[in-house]
Amino acid sequence: MTVTFKDILEFLKRFPVGMVCVLLSVIVLGCFFLRRSRVDELSTQSRQMEEQGRIVLAELRDATGLPEHCASLSAKTRDLESRLVRASERAHNQQYFYRIESDTGVREISLQAGSGGAGPRKGERRLYSGIGYTVTVVGNYRQIIDFIGRFEGGPRFFRLNSASVSRQGDRNSAGPASPVSLTLNLELLGMP
Repeated sequence: MTVTFKDILEFLKRFPVGMVCVLLSVIVLGCFFLRRSRVDELSTQSRQMEEQGRIVLAELRDATGLPEHCASLSAKTRDLESRLVRASERAHNQQYFYRIESDTGVREISLQAGSGGAGPRKGERRLYSGIGYTVTVVGNYRQIIDFIGRFEGGPRFFRLNSASVSRQGDRNSAGPASPVSLTLNLELLGMP
């Protein structure tokens, strides 16, 4: 049995209401499935927008007092940078050592500006660097301890690379008045 176009038209004429209902059902189901896939996309976008909104609100809530916090950090940075030495101000940097020498009463034997720490690697830019010094002083035990204490409590940041202490003069003389030699190899933190 072969179905021809004429047979189909005759079938449609016999059951017009049923065929219209089937046609409308197919159209409605097609729209439903097309719309459903679009609803999934829109709900995903909606969830992403809600998450971004939550993030922005959290950032706004946490940002209260941000100008005051920024001002506080800027003031602390200025305070820290005031404690740095400048590599170009060599005489001013050496004056720091001379001031500690005169305050403690030790006698400075030598003060040599050395090389700083390891330089930056290729392509690396540092804001701060170490400015190396080697200082040798002679004094009694209390003066040497005071000299070291002035460095530790002083206004400058430093890194002690090496230190050596030796007794000067007669090895048999003991006591707090016997001379002691101190050699410090250190780096003051500074700006290049």
